[in-house]
Amino acid sequence: MNPESTSTPGGKRPLVSIIIPMLNERDGLATLFDRVEKSIQNTPVDWELVIVDDGSTDGTRDVVTQELKRFSRWRVVGLSRNFGQQPAYRAGLAHATGDAVIFSDADLQDPPELIPQLVAKWLEGFKVVTGCRTSREERGLRRFFFDLFHQTFHRLTGGVMPPNSGMFSIVDRVVVEHLLATRETNLFLPALKCWYGYPQTTISYARKERAVGEPKQSFVKLLRYALDGLFSFSDLPLQWIGMTGAVLCLLSLGYAGVLVAEKVLQLFGFFPSLRVLGFTTLAAAIFFFGGLNLFALGIIGQYVARIYRETKGRPLYVVESILDSEVQKKSSTPKNPA
Repeated sequence: MNPESTSTPGGKRPLVSIIIPMLNERDGLATLFDRVEKSIQNTPVDWELVIVDDGSTDGTRDVVTQELKRFSRWRVVGLSRNFGQQPAYRAGLAHATGDAVIFSDADLQDPPELIPQLVAKWLEGFKVVTGCRTSREERGLRRFFFDLFHQTFHRLTGGVMPPNSGMFSIVDRVVVEHLLATRETNLFLPALKCWYGYPQTTISYARKERAVGEPKQSFVKLLRYALDGLFSFSDLPLQWIGMTGAVLCLLSLGYAGVLVAEKVLQLFGFFPSLRVLGFTTLAAAIFFFGGLNLFALGIIGQYVARIYRETKGRPLYVVESILDSEVQKKSSTPKNPA
């Protein structure tokens, strides 16, 4: 590929920003930036790294600043506390200046070596290029729930995003502007970046195990993340509640009709009583319908809680500090003597 063929109208090569949120990733930073550096060499674009420190407490921010000195253009956005992965990505978007943006995690489960493939597809004209996992190395319950979520989400949302995909992707600046203009507190960027409808495609890869350390996403966080995705892009659970209620009403009316008919026939001596006596039947019915009502209220409550969070208008994140390559260069340049 000829780098000159990818120049912008002003004669400059396009700039691509890589956003990487981090939470206590100190031990794996050297490996991460080694692989990123090798991956972006000899590519037909210029690069900008945007690192978002999502409230790390192990000195990640200091190590990142040292490691980034090998790159010509970078920015470290430090958040005041841990706000979560999706707000961290959103903070990175607000501080990325590239013609396109790559979303990538710090755990190296999504290999940086695929970055040139993402860029190549973007240069072909696709506005969104998403990485789809052909396999993943997680095992046990974690793997089971991952697979369950992707299957359920794909069916409930009508395939708003490619199956078995996540944040690893590249999006054009036009999509970035839409994401910045969308004011949602309950963010689910993997689907939102695909929702706008611009030309998109996928690349396939095998997802690896985490390179260093333990996963930062607990089961509770993953569950909340999954619910944000489901309830943000589908109202089918509410429809199911209505359909379930309608079916139960019909069954109740049918059973009531049977009891009336039995009573009438019994008066004429044609039909023996089928009425079931005893506390067990009544208690089972009460517990069943009581549990069903609570379940339905729980689903409705999930939607109401998200509406409540949206109306409060709190910021998604709070930026504590920003350090970039330009500031670093100025601070390291010796001043001329007076």
